[in-house]
Amino acid sequence: MISAVVVNYKSSSPLYNSVKNIVNFVDEVIVVNHSPEEDLTFIQSLSPKIRIYTRQNYGYGAGCNFGAKKAKGDILIFFNPDTMILEETIPLLIKELKDDISVVAPLLLYPDGTPQPSTRKFPTLKHLFVSRTSPFWFLFSKSDTALDYFGGSQPESTKPTTLTDRFPLGGFFLIKRDHFQELGGFDERFFLFFEDTDFFNRLINAGYKVCLNQEARVIHLIGYSRKANPFKSEYHKMKSFYLYYSKHTQCKLLRLVTLMITLLYIQILSFSYFIDNPVKEREWKTK
Repeated sequence: MISAVVVNYKSSSPLYNSVKNIVNFVDEVIVVNHSPEEDLTFIQSLSPKIRIYTRQNYGYGAGCNFGAKKAKGDILIFFNPDTMILEETIPLLIKELKDDISVVAPLLLYPDGTPQPSTRKFPTLKHLFVSRTSPFWFLFSKSDTALDYFGGSQPESTKPTTLTDRFPLGGFFLIKRDHFQELGGFDERFFLFFEDTDFFNRLINAGYKVCLNQEARVIHLIGYSRKANPFKSEYHKMKSFYLYYSKHTQCKLLRLVTLMITLLYIQILSFSYFIDNPVKEREWKTK
């Protein structure tokens, strides 16, 4: 049985299309609604396979964990409201979910059908300087470090690829339910961002295999729900980076340096919004 889990936050419009798109390929769709003010009745009417749970927003990871507990399937699909599968996507992913594979993820596409970076390097301190929130972004955006971190160096392949030093972006992936439960799901201390980074880090270190199948493809609109409150989004990105780094780094000095840098970034970010110069995804200009 296949259960698809999606967390909604002020994304009812793309959510409708995404759920309508996936519902015929799964046994049930669990919608965790973190926007109580949004009436999702029109989504519920799409199919009796859809169940909607409206609750207080405790963060994306917490929403996914809640949805997984409500799901009945032995295979879980976590997908974002801003994703759209192609007809062959799920069959191709299921085909690769073999005995030695715990997670399978697809290639992400921009709405025009061109490939989108679908993996990311497990971050270290140097990657903080190439973050799009970094005030030094313009200096390092074309660097090899930035290219590698954001998945631009991921080679195209017609064969499934096992990931070791990088992970698939959490916008869409399949996972065996028992493996998700063994690891305790997402760490709910991450309110937004890096919950997938942390989870895949723990998964791979526990000896489980993660596979990227580039023949399976999913259209991704990029950060639709973040448009509702971009400052809060960027704030949580910095906060979660520090949480991730401090969790996976033993050196107290490096943790202190990371804390100081993230606090500096948040101050600069606050000033940017104060003078009405917000951080925006480049792709939002076309939406």
